[in-house]
Amino acid sequence: MDQARTIEELAIGERIIDHIFLPEGSVDEGVQPAPVPVGSDTRLKKIYVYTDNVFTPQSTADSRIIRVQTDAFDLSGWIDFSQARQQDQFQTEVRVWMAHASGVLLQRSAFQGGTLAPFQQVAGASYISGNHVEILIHQMYSFDNFATKLPIAYQFIVESR
Repeated sequence: MDQARTIEELAIGERIIDHIFLPEGSVDEGVQPAPVPVGSDTRLKKIYVYTDNVFTPQSTADSRIIRVQTDAFDLSGWIDFSQARQQDQFQTEVRVWMAHASGVLLQRSAFQGGTLAPFQQVAGASYISGNHVEILIHQMYSFDNFATKLPIAYQFIVESR
């Protein structure tokens, strides 16, 4: 009878005010007492584009080194060789820095034109963790000896707390 009285007390005309009565001691973890700005919410990982650029080699002597250096992170990304011709050849190197050694080679990979290379192919894993990683991009061979300038786009994503 107390429950029926409560519903009658909440009724206003034909409309009933919606209230949620939670049993004593229950917690709804999806509701926060006040909104927390994303930048200061410690439960969330921060995901951002560390670098997004284009490299256009002019000769086999040209290379691009992308240095990712910040607090501990997970690194992933892409290198776009799709604008290059099938005969064009590229090489990437991923190097990591640790307390005992600098620039330790993690993986060296070869690519031909006409492909989009995900990080799995560049580094041998979907992502790598660290606080200092370098990715080198180098064109080893050009079908027309670099007469046609080919843009090599890349984007690397950092995920951290």
